[in-house]
Amino acid sequence: MVVDKKVVMLVLCRKVISGLLIEAIKKRTDMDAFGLYEFNKAKDMAMARQPKIALVEIPENRGNPARDALNVCEDIQIASPGCKIILICPENDEESVAACIEAVKEGKISDYLFYDLSVDYLISKLITLCPY
Repeated sequence: MVVDKKVVMLVLCRKVISGLLIEAIKKRTDMDAFGLYEFNKAKDMAMARQPKIALVEIPENRGNPARDALNVCEDIQIASPGCKIILICPENDEESVAACIEAVKEGKISDYLFYDLSVDYLISKLITLCPY
């Protein structure tokens, strides 16, 4: 039986975290993952790879990081309709937390998580959001 793997797109600044997540996801038979570290290429990569779920980081200390990350989310959704999106948010950045809450309420993203989570928890979250 051939399994159609669900593609997970990781748009993260933290390459170590991205590497750990890719390694953990690739151990699953039903999912595949790729990392992207240049946010301005997210739309093109989403169009090419058609991810079912995307994990996007709100970077710390970069201009207006929440707005920039939400713009990336919008680009991904345009390029890959139906893609579920999770934002990773710095828990101490009140503006980013408020932007995440509002984005969930408006249906712009599926969920958000704080930086201080375990890889296992994040993988379980991706599994529950990844459509069958």
